Amino acid sequence: MYDVRNWFWIIDGDEARAWSSAAGGYVTDYPHEQTTRIANEVELYDVLARAGLAHKAPQQAFSSSEVRAALLVIDSEVTGNAADAEALQEVAASIGLVLPAIA
Repeated sequence: MYDVRNWFWIIDGDEARAWSSAAGGYVTDYPHEQTTRIANEVELYDVLARAGLAHKAPQQAFSSSEVRAALLVIDSEVTGNAADAEALQEVAASIGLVLPAIA
């Protein structure tokens, strides 16, 4: 049964490790029946932040190019040419995505 507080995410197909919401970091030993595949850490941040677990999400500041790449996967049409932090935040707000800090 899905419990966002105790779940694991395989990010970008890297099955050697998974992000643990319980640990708030990567682990190499995880139950495969409690995993979800996700494209990137920006999307993972959104999932955990929406559940009130932003403190258990990746905490590094992401570059504008990392955030742009994630937004292009989610909605390339809306993302368009947005490239700086302010424009990317506007795109995220328009599609209802919670963004991590942008460096």
